[in-house]
Amino acid sequence: MKKLIVIGGAAIIFILLMVICYKAWLPPVKYALKQEDLANIETPYFLVQWTQVTGSSWMIVGDQDGYYDNAKYVIANGETPSVVQNYDVATGHNTYVCYGSYVGETEIPGGEILSEYQFTGWDILYPVKRNMPISLLPKSYLCKFDY
Repeated sequence: MKKLIVIGGAAIIFILLMVICYKAWLPPVKYALKQEDLANIETPYFLVQWTQVTGSSWMIVGDQDGYYDNAKYVIANGETPSVVQNYDVATGHNTYVCYGSYVGETEIPGGEILSEYQFTGWDILYPVKRNMPISLLPKSYLCKFDY
């Protein structure tokens, strides 16, 4: 009987800890868009991925007309997904939907010329990928843990 009480108490404590962790770190901050949601977006957007190359942190892989055959490295200004602090999300090969426009070209150190874009907002495409061996975090949204 005592063993049952100890196991029941441990289960209740475990459940309470899970609820506290969920409320503290896992509530949705930004929901992911599904591929089919892109057809309903009326403002110009670009499909952007984070990259680790000299001179640019972002590459555009498509726009409202579809995916490009070849991605292009760009300079992204304004409201970009760089506010996501979780390195596992950044390196998870996620695709972001960035709203904005092309503003011109910029020469970067080394003489390379990159297209420059000004973004006014962004979303992330479903599923949210995190570069973790085992991910118990949600795939349908970014949570506090990601910021």
